[in-house]
Amino acid sequence: MRILCLHGRGSNNDIFKMQTAGIRSLLDDYEFDFVQGQMPHVEGNWSLHTTDFAKSKLWGYFNLLDLQDVEDVERQLLQLAIEDGPYDGILGYSQGATLAAQTIIRHNQEHPEAPIQDMPFRFAIFFNGATPSKVFEMSETPIPVSVESVANEPEAMHFLSQMKANPLLHTTKLFPAKLPNGRPILTDSKQGMLKCNAALDGTLINIPTLHVRCPGDREEYGHELYKLCEPQLAQQYFHEHEHDFPRGYDEMRNIARLIRSTAELSI
Repeated sequence: MRILCLHGRGSNNDIFKMQTAGIRSLLDDYEFDFVQGQMPHVEGNWSLHTTDFAKSKLWGYFNLLDLQDVEDVERQLLQLAIEDGPYDGILGYSQGATLAAQTIIRHNQEHPEAPIQDMPFRFAIFFNGATPSKVFEMSETPIPVSVESVANEPEAMHFLSQMKANPLLHTTKLFPAKLPNGRPILTDSKQGMLKCNAALDGTLINIPTLHVRCPGDREEYGHELYKLCEPQLAQQYFHEHEHDFPRGYDEMRNIARLIRSTAELSI
């Protein structure tokens, strides 16, 4: 089995290789390839697992306030799967899991009749996966709304937190709006981005998936992504480390076992 690995936002491949070392040692018959993000990250270093790397360069995969960049990165990952593949699965942590999910969703929606041999990945492993978004071309006129009027809605909160968190992203053409059907989006009038919602979108990921998450973490870091996946093919493993990466030999052994069983479902 060959798996493509995507680290979290504010991390790098060195950190992620250390975090996944225990799992990989238990899956020594699998091959793991790591993709380095290219978006500079400037937030503080909060993770217990990354304190030794405080002076390392930290990265994300895309600028969430540049919708064309988000779409471009998804398409680049699909192209990578073609050029460097074939890959059996994809594994992502936090923003890496988000990118993995968004890429799978984009491929599924653009190639709904694709046979299994043409799928970029046949299974996915999500660690604390942030809820994916969909970037799309605007075909309807958005209805602008004030940030204050939607301050309690997840899309607006995410928008504001991103602008506050990263001073490199202090300028953006995006503004909060709603579609004519009332669905909240962020848009620059040419492209829109909405947060995927199982109640509105149904099942968006129909390959076997494993969701490693903490029930005490916010719903947008695992539970909402789980609900977007085919329930008959989705497994879960709960840990107690909030948004940090799980750790300890017993957890690594259990997760490795579930990765193997998820991979076997795709055969």
